[in-house]
Amino acid sequence: MADKSEKRKELEARAAKQGLDYPHNIGDAKLEERVLAAEAAQGSGGQDAGGQTPPASTKPEGEPVVEVTGPKQGRRRVGHRFGPEPVLFHAGELTEDDLVALEADPLLTVVVRAADT
Repeated sequence: MADKSEKRKELEARAAKQGLDYPHNIGDAKLEERVLAAEAAQGSGGQDAGGQTPPASTKPEGEPVVEVTGPKQGRRRVGHRFGPEPVLFHAGELTEDDLVALEADPLLTVVVRAADT
């Protein structure tokens, strides 16, 4: 097994600081989305280990939402139906297990982002 990159180690440290649970095989991009969303929700300022703030384009502001899009024919997961139209979930509407199940489904596109104002 390859050694973890410095970026991965930093993401895992930030996830631990936020108390996030995540599958061991989660990609860096998805882990970063979760960390940024948790930091935004906690108001930690989203600073990384070096005291740098990530670019504004990747840092959700305010309360995060989860946007899920499914295939044209539809797909059911965690008690919901997902099709080509995005389905939005606000903070507290999904459990951590629900989010893990949605992100693990290869037919679903899951994006954690800032709520529209």
